[in-house]
Amino acid sequence: MSMKTDNTMPVNKKTTIQRSFLDWIGSFGSEDIGVDLGTSNIVVYVKNKGLVFPEASIVAVKESTGEVMAYGLKAAEMEGRTPAGIKIVYPVHAGAIVDYHSAAYLLNSIINQSYLKGMFFHPRLLMCAPIGISHVQKRALLEAAVAIGARKTVLIEQPLAAVMGLGVKTKDREGTFIIDAGGGATKMSIVSRHGVVSSDYSLQSGGFMDEAIINMVMEKYHVHIGRNAAEMLKIALGAMWDVDHNAQVCEVCGISAVSGLPTKIVVTGENVARALNPILYQIFSKVIAVMQTTPPAILEDIRRTGVMLIGGVAQLKGFSELLGQVIDMPIHVADHPAYVNAVGAGSALEYMDYFRDSLQDLH
Repeated sequence: MSMKTDNTMPVNKKTTIQRSFLDWIGSFGSEDIGVDLGTSNIVVYVKNKGLVFPEASIVAVKESTGEVMAYGLKAAEMEGRTPAGIKIVYPVHAGAIVDYHSAAYLLNSIINQSYLKGMFFHPRLLMCAPIGISHVQKRALLEAAVAIGARKTVLIEQPLAAVMGLGVKTKDREGTFIIDAGGGATKMSIVSRHGVVSSDYSLQSGGFMDEAIINMVMEKYHVHIGRNAAEMLKIALGAMWDVDHNAQVCEVCGISAVSGLPTKIVVTGENVARALNPILYQIFSKVIAVMQTTPPAILEDIRRTGVMLIGGVAQLKGFSELLGQVIDMPIHVADHPAYVNAVGAGSALEYMDYFRDSLQDLH
């Protein structure tokens, strides 16, 4: 899926004037909004306001009725503590909507916050979409936008949004290598001045890392910990043991598999790194595969400029150092890497008048 412009606009001046006038009428009381709907977080960018609402992509649902009890951070805080009859739902997986109703509710609730909503609120949305998602997944994204009353919806490929969010001047380089390591997938894309040259993805990501740490703690320490505790270990220790071999530890609480009672344990950085190694190996293998399909001229330019690392997992301790050792290239971690795609979508809002509504491409 790529952004498309209406090629008839520059040709027919009268049509251009009419569309501009109608667009101005329709925009009264509305906002242009960029959305990065990820597996772990949803980030909203409002034109002329900037990033206004980073939120967790989670909802708590009542199983008997399907009623949403909480969303975002409040739902995330309920994980592992939910009463009987309430389940935690992740509406997005690997950048694609897997639970339409929960995703629509989440998107509608976040965008319709009181300080975003106008008297006649019918926003124009520009949504980031992973490369290669199916027609059905594309439709789910667009229908979620329709559900909140969006007047126009445009899908932009995530690598293109990332390039804009990073402020990369593509005319000054042959190619840009972007690795987007998120909670649901790790996406690798090489973008030239003409578009996306090569791309791939791995489902090995932040969520799999949490599961690997949970399993390791049970195996090594005979203690069951929740996802939040596993994420804390991931953030505190990461894979730094493989980089410097310095002994580091972190305390977490869990339930003993032996006694069934709450207990506190000290987890070593070495054990966490070993739990993450298989996941990192698969990610690095995909990165190498993308490089092997890249034209030599572009690859040489990337070797000079380095690789851009974005996404929440980009901040994993030891990740960038290990990746640099494997591919023998400079690795640059973006400032605020979890927000790059949303910032890029926000930058693209300047061109909303020229983009074709992606709903028109559905047949």
